[in-house]
Amino acid sequence: MAVEAVVSVVLQKLTEMLNGQSLTQNKYISYEVQDIMKSLNSIRDLMISTKEINQQAEEYLNAVYNVEDTIEKFTLVVVRQRKVYGFLTNHIFFFNNLNSCQKIHQKIKKITTQLMQLKAHTPYRKIHIEEIQTEEEKDEETVVGNHKTIEGCSSTSEMQATNPGSYMEELTFSYSCNEEEMQIVGIKERFQKMSSFSYKEEELGIFGLKEDVEILVKQLTKNSEHFVSIVGQGGIGKTTLARTIYKNRNIKCHFQFRAWVSVLEEYTTKDILLSLFKTTDTMTDKTTSLDDEKAMKLKLSDYFKNKRYLIILDGASTCNIWKDIKETFPDVKNGSLFSMKDPNSWCQVFSCMKNSNNILSLCYNDLTDHLKVCLLYSVLFPKEFDIPVRRLLRLWLAEGFVKQNSTIVFPEDIAETYFDELVNRNMIQISKLRSDNSPRRCRVLGVLHDYLWPKAQETNLFYTYRNLISYEEVGTLNIRRMVEYESSKRETRNQFETEMSKNTQLKSSSFNPSHLRSYVSFNHQKTDYRQAKRIGSFLGNIINDGIGLLRVLDLEGVYKPILPENLGNLCNLRYLGLRSTYLDSLPPSVGELTHLETLDVKHTCIDELPGSIWRLKNLQHLNLNETCLDMQPHSSLRLLTLWGLFLDKKIAIKNGLDKLHDLRELGITFQPKTNQDDLMDWIGNLEALRSLRLRSKDNLGRASKLVFRSMSNLRQLSHLNLLGNLEKLPDQNEFPPTLKVLTLSISLLKRDPMQTLGQLPCLTVLRLLGESYIGKEMVCRKGGFSKLRLLRMWKLKELKNWFVEEGSMENLKHLDIRCCDRLSNIPTTLLQQQKLEKLVLTGMPHRFTTEVERLKSDHTSMTINHWKFPPLPWEQDDTTLVNHS
Repeated sequence: MAVEAVVSVVLQKLTEMLNGQSLTQNKYISYEVQDIMKSLNSIRDLMISTKEINQQAEEYLNAVYNVEDTIEKFTLVVVRQRKVYGFLTNHIFFFNNLNSCQKIHQKIKKITTQLMQLKAHTPYRKIHIEEIQTEEEKDEETVVGNHKTIEGCSSTSEMQATNPGSYMEELTFSYSCNEEEMQIVGIKERFQKMSSFSYKEEELGIFGLKEDVEILVKQLTKNSEHFVSIVGQGGIGKTTLARTIYKNRNIKCHFQFRAWVSVLEEYTTKDILLSLFKTTDTMTDKTTSLDDEKAMKLKLSDYFKNKRYLIILDGASTCNIWKDIKETFPDVKNGSLFSMKDPNSWCQVFSCMKNSNNILSLCYNDLTDHLKVCLLYSVLFPKEFDIPVRRLLRLWLAEGFVKQNSTIVFPEDIAETYFDELVNRNMIQISKLRSDNSPRRCRVLGVLHDYLWPKAQETNLFYTYRNLISYEEVGTLNIRRMVEYESSKRETRNQFETEMSKNTQLKSSSFNPSHLRSYVSFNHQKTDYRQAKRIGSFLGNIINDGIGLLRVLDLEGVYKPILPENLGNLCNLRYLGLRSTYLDSLPPSVGELTHLETLDVKHTCIDELPGSIWRLKNLQHLNLNETCLDMQPHSSLRLLTLWGLFLDKKIAIKNGLDKLHDLRELGITFQPKTNQDDLMDWIGNLEALRSLRLRSKDNLGRASKLVFRSMSNLRQLSHLNLLGNLEKLPDQNEFPPTLKVLTLSISLLKRDPMQTLGQLPCLTVLRLLGESYIGKEMVCRKGGFSKLRLLRMWKLKELKNWFVEEGSMENLKHLDIRCCDRLSNIPTTLLQQQKLEKLVLTGMPHRFTTEVERLKSDHTSMTINHWKFPPLPWEQDDTTLVNHS
């Protein structure tokens, strides 16, 4: 049950509070909280056996939320007292805090009694819980009413197999769960067909679908299936499967012609025919009128007649499509996705789909409580939204959803295991990979999103709306998390007119922000200044309410939100996400956010932060935008991410940055005057470092001298990005032994680097950019680059000859060459390799692209871009950006 999962997470948060300094010094309240936790644990057993959410369960959840509010408010009051009065707090506020503790004690006793009545199945009585204020708050008392349940909808339909005689293949998708608990006949066998997720899979879309891909590819290439239909509920992964098949190497080799056509909901036959025309060379035939559907069908039919072709219609939801276009595709018995004998059977599949909710329930119920809440929280992102994995995991942490583990030092590692588990179970799908195959973005499948949405609403996990103006729809709910989606321009204009007629609307609204834990906005409309002002007013109301419980303020992508000067009063804030907001400054009080864990101002115009940032002892992730800081870091800081720092003479390395020992991601830009010896000595001792970017620039932004010292001790470093002039390439044993991704820019290397780089045992991605090598010849020796999958060579202007010996780069899949004007050729040994799938040539001479196209293998796709690029800051050339494609 969703309620039971939420209760479990609240218990975990109360445990963390007990361990905190603000409560452990008051043994009385600590004992009382321990008692209420015991009671909640016993009631949780009851919740597990409850089959459906009923009125008692809802009231029980309200009681749990109320306990959380009370204890958290008291904790913040004590934190504020200590912030101002320090060690004198216990003396000055002794009687006030004692009185508050007594009131909380009475409240816990009352709620404990009421909860035990629920457990004992006593006749139902509405739980009336009084809001106990601390002495630092107003003496008003409020009654917590029922949390309003916002009903969601789950789209379900039925699916049944087609006739045995049909040339159609039905594919259904399911989700993995615990085998030991599957006693229902037929369920276990169905789930055993699922293949597990691995970040090492060669294709992005293959996660969990590898067996289905192999079956379909075999059917299509053996000519046994003329028509294959992939059917399922919206968002379940049909397009992902189809794209994986479409890009499969065996498919590319087997079919002489392939076309992907996206079918809109309101399609026309002409739309489909034009899409097909664009993928063929018949577009150059001026004799065919593009307004004459019959003529286009005849022309396409003639084009396909002597070819083996594969056509994929993505989004087809009716059998009428086939009736409209079937005469375009001749059946010459040569194995071409439309030579079907019984097109009418297609309609049967669309009209009858199987209910998948039972399977989803099995999978969801098999999750642990913390995984359930993390998954439910994920659906606050808009449906089909590509969620940055970085953002999702940090939000889980900030919300307190990650259970602490005594054997794992950093909660970030636990959050990663949560994510991996949900991916393994196919509850979360990877939508985009990084170059090293680590996950970059993810999403919740549409059908699962529909299933989870009402569960998130019934637990009051979050509340969604379209615009901050429309508070009327909020009512009197004690909202805990607010999520704003983007409104249409017309809707925004109408609401703005309403706002102008109600100047005091924000103040008079019955919405109570005192319980709000999170505010997340996906309103990314550019130049919407009204939205910026509304956010400022909204935050002001939360702060002015007194005790702000806000833990998450995520405005990523919102255009220039206005932040109040007293932002630092949100002392419970854990996550401040301002990435891509175009902000140019932050309130100085940001240094007072004592619980802040994540501060993200990447891709903003903020170039300076107050030195008080370093006093935030709980800060874990600091993402900057080549930003200056004017103070040394605090010795107790345990920062994991420091990205985008601009290092100048104000910040020393010794007795400064070298206090940071736990960094995992480090990105620094520095000037030539920086003591690079101290810098490299510090970096050489960061044993937990995973990703490192170093940029050496002068005052004009030009690349400058870059000193490199051995990184052989950095055994976890997998990503290394260097911009600056190197005297020489480091020896192979000076690189990190686990290096996977290497990027070199403006290195000005005179000696061929490939002999050394080819010996790096784990290297999978190599980017040689912007004059990283200025020699004329490059040789890749036999046995080198054994794991390399992607190679980029950009703007190596002096390179003329490139040789690749047999047995080198045997696993290369993607080759990208840009603006290497003098390069004479790509080695034939490379062009003929079976694993080379993609070749991209940009800004290369016509003679070069023509020769490469002639020599490459048929299975290698080739993209040619005729672009010119603006000069780098140090180049004296008048080149301008022109796109000829």
